[in-house]
Amino acid sequence: MADVILPSVAARPLEIIRAAALAPTYQNALDVTGDALRRLADLSRAEVSHG
Repeated sequence: MADVILPSVAARPLEIIRAAALAPTYQNALDVTGDALRRLADLSRAEVSHG
């Protein structure tokens, strides 16, 4: 996965989809998608704990 650039969660959803679509393997695409979902979950948890 070192050759795949992971967009930040703050990135637009289309950038995350593009990164997954352009990943060299399906495993890399799953890594990109999973990382984005983990970051989104962390962001949601942080919002809940502050709000």
